Amino acid sequence: MGIANSQALTATRGNLFGLNPGAPALYGEDLNTNRQWLEDLGFSVRQSGHRHWVVTHSNPLPELHFYSETELAQFASYKGHHYAKHLLPENRT
Repeated sequence: MGIANSQALTATRGNLFGLNPGAPALYGEDLNTNRQWLEDLGFSVRQSGHRHWVVTHSNPLPELHFYSETELAQFASYKGHHYAKHLLPENRT
């Protein structure tokens, strides 16, 4: 995936998705653009509270929680495609 792999970090307990907050978001940090990108990948995005978004894919679980627009933008840019691919029913064993 080119740039997506070069900007991702290894996941840690404090950064489960391995997001790099210093990396520029590929689609900018516009919430509507990132929401549309995630929805195009099959995710459902809902705002649960101030600075809190819940993202699901196909099934109610797993729920992915993001607590800033930057974090949501990083997921959309660098990890969303990877997780969508692994959450699709035809990719489950």
